[in-house]
Amino acid sequence: MRIKEVTEFLRAIGWSTKRDEIGYRYARFELPDRVVEIIYSLDRIRDQQKFRGVLSLSTNGFSHAYRKIGGGKDDYGSLMTAWSGLDIRAPEILAEHIQQASEQAIAWAQSQDMDKALRDHAALPTDAPGTGPILHLASLAILGEVEKLKSYQASFESGDRLGFVPYVTKDYIDRAVAVAEELAAKS
Repeated sequence: MRIKEVTEFLRAIGWSTKRDEIGYRYARFELPDRVVEIIYSLDRIRDQQKFRGVLSLSTNGFSHAYRKIGGGKDDYGSLMTAWSGLDIRAPEILAEHIQQASEQAIAWAQSQDMDKALRDHAALPTDAPGTGPILHLASLAILGEVEKLKSYQASFESGDRLGFVPYVTKDYIDRAVAVAEELAAKS
């Protein structure tokens, strides 16, 4: 198979696909309560083809909160990632291999405890590096922790950044409070 055929097959079995500005290929499959995504590639290694996929998982609600709080344009915020992901090798990758990869990705997604992932991110320290602060704030918002987020807001207003990394400004905290209040009003 060629990568274009892999993409066409994934679309044919219900995945939506896209490429980012760097050229990475993504396939997304929506289950009733979660969304699984594969960043995939197809390579030739000696006498074999290799289909590789990094799996991630989210929900539409978490992605919405992550995007709003982070001020980004991405339509997907990953709640959890399986870095080992998919690694299928054969003399020639065929449709059956891509079908197998699809089934493995969906089975992995269905076996994950999304509530635990939210609680784990909500429990991150405020000085978590990288994207940890946005994961933390989005998880708190999803879990309805309005008062905790408001206490963060009050701390920022008084000049105490609570150890958050420099890119997390008061605007992030304000957006997290707004998302949490918006969700609380809907429930």
